[in-house]
Amino acid sequence: MLARQSVGYEAVAERFHTIYFLATPHRGSDSARLLSNMLQAANLARGYITDLERGSVTLQSINDEYRNYSGLVKIWSFYETQKLKMGITSTLIVDPESAMLGYPGEEQIPMNADHRSICKFDTNMDPNYVVLRNALATTVQKISTPRREMALMSLKEDLNAPKAKESLRQRQLEDLAKFLEVSEDFEDEFATVKEARLAGTCEWLWSKQRFQTWYAAGPESPRMLWVTGKPAAGKSVLAGYVIDRLRQMHARCSYFFFRHGDTSKSKIALCLRHLAFQMASQNEQVLNILSEMRIVDKKIDIDNGLTVCRKVFVSGILQADIPTHYWVLDALDECSNIGFLFNPMLTSIDNSMPLRIFATSRETPELHKQTLSLGSNQIHHEQLSTADTLADMELLINARTKLVPLDSADHRAKLASRILVRSEGSFLWTTLVLSELSNSYSEEDIDKSLEDMPRKMERLYHRTLSTMAQATGGRKLALAILPWASCAMYPLTTKELQGALKCDVGDTFRNLEESITAVCGQMVIVDKSKKVQMVHETAREFILDENLESEFAVRKMQAHTRIARACLTYLTGEEMKPPRSSRRGATINLALKRPEFSNYACGAFSYHLARADPLMDDILSLTDKFLKTNILSWIEVIAQTQNLNPMIRVAKNLKKYFNLCAAVRSPLGSSMHNLKCWTTDLVRMVAKFAPALATSPSAIYSLIAPFCPLDSAIRSVSNAGRNLRLLGLSDVQWDDRLSCIDFRDRRATAIAYGDGFFAVSTSSGTITVYHATSCQEYKSLIHGEVVNLLEFESKTELLASCGMKLIRVWELRNGQNIYSFPAPQRIMGLAFHQGSLLAASSRNYLALWDLHDNGIQQPNRPWNDMGEDLSLRPARAPSTVSLSVSHQMLAVAHNGRPIMLWDLAEDTYYGSCGKKLPNGETSTHMVTALVFNSNPNIELMAVSYLDGELVLVNPFNDQELGVSRANCHTLAASPNGCFLAGGAGSGTIEIYGFETLRLLYRVKSSNLFIKQLAFSADSLRFSDIRGSHCNVWEPLALLRDSVDDDSSEATSTSIVDVVTSDTNAKITAIFPHPKGGFVFCGKDDGSVCAYSLKSGDEISKLYQHKTLLRIVSWWQLRNALISVDASNVILVWKLKLLQNDAWKADSMIVQFRLSYGHSIISVLHSESVDKFVLSTRCSDHLCSIDCGEEQSCTREDKGNVRKWIQHQQSEDHIVCLEGEVAAIYTWKHWTKIASIPLTAAPSELQMKNAFSFSARDGPRILIELSEAEGSFNTHALSLFDSAPLAVSPNPNEPKEGYAESNKAEDNIVCAEESPAMTAPTATLAQLLDPQLAVLAPQVAHTVGIRNGKQLVFLDIRSWICSVDLESLATRMVYSRHFFVPYDWFAGTRDILCTVIGQDVVLVRNGDVAVVKGGLEFVEFVDLHGSGERTWRAL
Repeated sequence: MLARQSVGYEAVAERFHTIYFLATPHRGSDSARLLSNMLQAANLARGYITDLERGSVTLQSINDEYRNYSGLVKIWSFYETQKLKMGITSTLIVDPESAMLGYPGEEQIPMNADHRSICKFDTNMDPNYVVLRNALATTVQKISTPRREMALMSLKEDLNAPKAKESLRQRQLEDLAKFLEVSEDFEDEFATVKEARLAGTCEWLWSKQRFQTWYAAGPESPRMLWVTGKPAAGKSVLAGYVIDRLRQMHARCSYFFFRHGDTSKSKIALCLRHLAFQMASQNEQVLNILSEMRIVDKKIDIDNGLTVCRKVFVSGILQADIPTHYWVLDALDECSNIGFLFNPMLTSIDNSMPLRIFATSRETPELHKQTLSLGSNQIHHEQLSTADTLADMELLINARTKLVPLDSADHRAKLASRILVRSEGSFLWTTLVLSELSNSYSEEDIDKSLEDMPRKMERLYHRTLSTMAQATGGRKLALAILPWASCAMYPLTTKELQGALKCDVGDTFRNLEESITAVCGQMVIVDKSKKVQMVHETAREFILDENLESEFAVRKMQAHTRIARACLTYLTGEEMKPPRSSRRGATINLALKRPEFSNYACGAFSYHLARADPLMDDILSLTDKFLKTNILSWIEVIAQTQNLNPMIRVAKNLKKYFNLCAAVRSPLGSSMHNLKCWTTDLVRMVAKFAPALATSPSAIYSLIAPFCPLDSAIRSVSNAGRNLRLLGLSDVQWDDRLSCIDFRDRRATAIAYGDGFFAVSTSSGTITVYHATSCQEYKSLIHGEVVNLLEFESKTELLASCGMKLIRVWELRNGQNIYSFPAPQRIMGLAFHQGSLLAASSRNYLALWDLHDNGIQQPNRPWNDMGEDLSLRPARAPSTVSLSVSHQMLAVAHNGRPIMLWDLAEDTYYGSCGKKLPNGETSTHMVTALVFNSNPNIELMAVSYLDGELVLVNPFNDQELGVSRANCHTLAASPNGCFLAGGAGSGTIEIYGFETLRLLYRVKSSNLFIKQLAFSADSLRFSDIRGSHCNVWEPLALLRDSVDDDSSEATSTSIVDVVTSDTNAKITAIFPHPKGGFVFCGKDDGSVCAYSLKSGDEISKLYQHKTLLRIVSWWQLRNALISVDASNVILVWKLKLLQNDAWKADSMIVQFRLSYGHSIISVLHSESVDKFVLSTRCSDHLCSIDCGEEQSCTREDKGNVRKWIQHQQSEDHIVCLEGEVAAIYTWKHWTKIASIPLTAAPSELQMKNAFSFSARDGPRILIELSEAEGSFNTHALSLFDSAPLAVSPNPNEPKEGYAESNKAEDNIVCAEESPAMTAPTATLAQLLDPQLAVLAPQVAHTVGIRNGKQLVFLDIRSWICSVDLESLATRMVYSRHFFVPYDWFAGTRDILCTVIGQDVVLVRNGDVAVVKGGLEFVEFVDLHGSGERTWRAL
């Protein structure tokens, strides 16, 4: 680097070809700290040693600087794979992650060596020497290769590089196609119109001046060229020509053909997704933007046109610097929600953006209105005239008349002329006429047919229907086909229609394609893709005309009723019945037998049901039958697609059908009640069980219903005999509240959501971070004072916390406080923006810190509304502020003044806004809360006034848009810009549509004052803090409104009112009785209770503490229960089992309080003497029944977690697992008699739990590790052979039996030691290390060990799983048993769960849930990800 940086040493720098790194700690080493300590102890300290520690600033600086030169030399990195033995321990000195730079082209070579032997070889045959020698030889060969050969090699590499790049690009496109759900046949429409166009036609368009101006895409050219014309005037073929011509010109072009007859192709969302995918296929920058969006956002509501428009385009693609790109959109008038295309997308595009749009349509008032929003200079309107297409029509007629049986060329020319005159520019009319004439057999027939042919399309259609009515046969088939062709959700293929007609008319039609042509005349066609559809949109409109008098006329409601009946007939049939067994293979076999119509019936039935006649009793009966019999099979079919949004759409359609029925019949009947229940259950299952159904769709039959409320619809249809049995669940109905986190004696002071987490601060100065999905505790941060504001930086793991004195910036991954700044006076707003942290002070200025420049504070930026003199500030502090970096605007509310707007980009006063008084002036009433819409493309702000009015304003033009009576004192906006949450009085939360102020949802929980509200990143949840509680809500209203409906109808305006209350105390500790049948629980109200495992019910309240219980443990020796509460009070009560299987607290044995500054975290009691050990984070205490605390030991290393376990072979001994040592102690005097080394865990991990058990091959200890400063989830597993811990009688004493001899403490020695108790040299052998390393990333929490071999655990996807430790070495599989909803563990760090036999006991709030036979349901999962997964019930 120094040579590259110095001009005089350029020649030296050029002579460097390759650098070899052998176990070089580029990112530091954990062993550096140990080395530094050893050198300091020996008075040999070296300053540079600290630079080798992990996370060293020096190393980071070197790596960052070297990155600029890494491409100039070849890099070989060799890394060690063997641990270096250092005394009684062994470790990797430089792990592979630190040894590799990760630069492009880097050769990464593993060496079978430790840190010492990686560069020291015994002989020249040493395998490591051979590896290094061969690498050197390769380098020397490259250096010495003649230039010609080097050029050839370089050329070969250059040829291969594009292949690799193209392969990566194809993978990205495949992933993007799945993310955007782009159909594989999207080019079929273009292929159809391209084939329909005759050579030489449409060329007139290219020569038009307006087209050339648009195509030039210059600064003065319009953004859109809009071509309108009459129906059937060839607009689609013209669009195909433009696409084809642009491709010939090598221009970047994307396209979409709207089709009203295909519901999916009439949606703007599908259009935008296809355009985005095509743009990504042609532009690497767009591909990278969307690929990042796919990874970061994981899922967006791709069926919501507004969401796709704003997220994918306005906030994504259109922010990029893309070259000129053309869109071709056909049939805009057939798009059901075209407004989203114009506003907000096209209206927000900068004029310099080189995006040009060619669009065709019929001219409609709606489209004319939308185009006006672009401005006259942004759109040119070209009307398609008969003169424009005259030459094209002549070419078509001349080409097709050759098929008409005429002898004379002169006669053919006259015929062509007559057709041309009559065509009036309609290509469809011309094509249909020529098709009919081609079937004539004489010139007289031809002349007569032409004379009889109507000149208008409508008359032509009437003539076709008359011909169909006169036909002697096929009437039944035609009457059946026309409703399907005109009203189907999308065109069916002939095979799909075959199945549909079988359900519709109960008959099978052979040669259906020929039959359609024969019986439907020219009204219905079968295209090249074998799809059956109306010949043209005009034909569909004609046949659906309510004034049409014909037996073939299609009435919409009747048609939808007919199609709904056919779909429901199929869905209630034998093919959709749930399998008799829960075996996965059974469902696969059924799926293989289902006809192609099955997909349409499953996906479209509710679309037609929502439009069906509510008076038809058979439709309601079929719907009820389906919901009571085969609904689970339908859910499995939907889940197999990995997209559960259709379930939400079906729920919305069922609700529409219910509302239609409720208007004409009693809503109290059983069928109506069942229908209404499923409108809720379907949405709830998506919210709670989407991960489970996506992982195992067949789980719907057995594993989902038991976790649903007792009164839910799914509980009534599931097969109880085949179901998982769950006892003890008290939920009767669905609850909108996922979690209520209770901080007890601490007030919740602030809350904020990030991308994957949410954080809550309390009055103790502690910030607790939770996983956003599961609501489980992630880690705690100590701010040191009351925190008033929290703010996450988007797409990073940075969190800012602000108190009265300090602002801290945290890095969540390691929990480090990376910056601390003195807080300005009373911070009212906090935000991250482009690497800076902004804070709005009540002293009317913005404070800024540059986080990219070591947190240096920038000059304060004052604001005022008094002109350009920034020295003048408002005298009063604001009542509230809203800081929006997405809008680059600050809104400040002062009492007695309008709301002031400050432009952050220009750092200047922008103007004022607010609600308008009757006289037109802006109100100066006091503002209690205000918030900008979170979406930068929605220029709205919500303002709550002290008089109770909630006002929607456009702050940028000072326009009042809406007013509602709300009485909100706090507001929050959802990230997607759709929702507004307001905290009203008496503990009520109201959710509004942000752009309408329409009330969607209202929930009342408690009368406590709501301090703050916050939405999750996906806008599907919100949280509130009040008093000492944080509530997490997931109402259906947010989920329903987030998914587009199948129609353009407005969303229901009904308001959902919910009232919740807290009644039961939560269980905070659990311990099973060793003989089974019962579990003992401690609760947050201090009570200790007994529960029956036969029913899951509470059977006895035993005794009471004064505060929350942390630990309960059964002491078999004393037949007593030990309990420890949050204030370190220890109670030991002797219990008595009564005849009615109830427990009674008989007598209290022990009561005392451990007066130590830290909480007790574990208890271990002896089964041989009346003693027990209490442990805190920093100390251990030996206690007895008679004396209370007898001895204590304070630990110097407070970060090293210890676990005490009972010795497996001696009741008189215990084992302490701590760091790198397993120490054996006596129970009697707490004397350490031996220490045996353990394989050291990495310093960034800590012990989470330890399990001792007896396996077939001897005693074992399983240690569970988690991150020391991070997530409490399991990070690693270590299994040890604990045989070296065995104790035996002293050989000098008579051996009268082990049980007797080990009563004397002085006669006990370690098995590997001499009678003199010399330190052992053996270590505990580590078993299954590579296998457990593969398993550990799947484990979130270990539950226990069954039968000495089966490890039961909760995996990272919230499934209860198990693995056979005995067979793991040879069979890398684990068993998946059942799914537990995420909200069951919400708000907790420790998961309360235990396994008893085949049953699994879980805790949910105040309930003990017993999953009977939970381990009997098995799905084998290959740990390598390649195995077949098969359900089977054991």
